[in-house]
Amino acid sequence: MTNPFALDAPATPPAPVALATPAPVTATAPVAPASEVDPFGAPAPQEPRGPRVRDMYGRLLLIVPIKVEIVPNRLQPGTTQDRMTADVVILDGPCPYGGKPEATPPVPHNKMASVPHKINRMYISGVGLISQCRNALTEGKPVLGRLGVGEAKEPGQNAPYLLSPATDADKAIGRQYLTQVDPFA
Repeated sequence: MTNPFALDAPATPPAPVALATPAPVTATAPVAPASEVDPFGAPAPQEPRGPRVRDMYGRLLLIVPIKVEIVPNRLQPGTTQDRMTADVVILDGPCPYGGKPEATPPVPHNKMASVPHKINRMYISGVGLISQCRNALTEGKPVLGRLGVGEAKEPGQNAPYLLSPATDADKAIGRQYLTQVDPFA
C-alpha cells in the first residue's frame, strides 16, 4: 500500500533493503535547526471563561437568547433537560469571579469582570431563567433584569435564579448600552 499523502509515492513497493547495525543511542535529544518553527503551542493553564450565573447575583443583566435545546441531564442519567445558549452582558458591577466561595474550604474569587462585560454563547441550564427568556427567542428582543433568587419548590432543593423586572433606572442603563453596542452582533 502506498502513502496517499506522499508527494511522489512510488507505484510499486521498493525492493527490500539490507538492515544495517543500529547506531548506539545517545542521551541527547535531537535539536531542530533554528530555521524550523515549532508548530505546537503549550497548553494554557485552565482558567474560567468568565463569571458563572451564581457570580452574577444582584447584577443587571442583558440576556440575548440564541437557542434552547434539549440535552441529556448529567445529574439524572436517562432524563433530559432544556439548555439555553445566550449572550449575557453584565451591565453593572463589580462582578468578581474565578474562585469557588461556595466550596469547602472556600476559594476566594481572583478575577474581576469590568462592566459592561459580555459573555458570548453562555450555556444556561436554570429552568427559571430559561422560562423567563424563552419568549425573547420569538420576539427578537433582549431580556433585561436584575439577577436574584426565587423560592425552592420543595425543601432541600436549590432556589432557582430568576430575573426581577428592570426598574426605570435599570432600563436607562440598558438603553445607554444599546446605543453603543449592537447586542445581536
